[in-house]
Amino acid sequence: MHNVVVGVGNPLLGDDAVGIEVVKELKGKISADVKMAIAGGLELAEMIAGYNFALIIDAFYGEGIREIDVDKYRETVANHDISFPSAYRILSRYIKMPKVRIIGVGIEKTEIREGLSEKVRKSIPVAVEKVMEIMEEEDGYNIV
Repeated sequence: MHNVVVGVGNPLLGDDAVGIEVVKELKGKISADVKMAIAGGLELAEMIAGYNFALIIDAFYGEGIREIDVDKYRETVANHDISFPSAYRILSRYIKMPKVRIIGVGIEKTEIREGLSEKVRKSIPVAVEKVMEIMEEEDGYNIV
């Protein structure tokens, strides 16, 4: 089974980069493709096209780490792009699209700066563990 894990975020917006930092920790721990994205909805949907399963990790405004319903995913920051759910539905008419699950890591705010706050940095190991659990659920052979 060919799977992908994508960390989404912008490293210039502080805690928004948490998805990228989580996937950096995953490299070498799972056999799925691991990618990083600073992407709007259409680019992200194109990035996962052709896979059997995709797990997306992104920041959300709130507390904790939780699974986010794909239809409620607001991923895109750029207002000139379409939302991920819309892009996914459009592309699925033409090409194979994977089953998708999304993990949100709670943040309080974004601000122009590099690096994560200490609170968000401490959530990375918990997010990594959640990703490992989901990958085991989806395909038990993906853990290295």
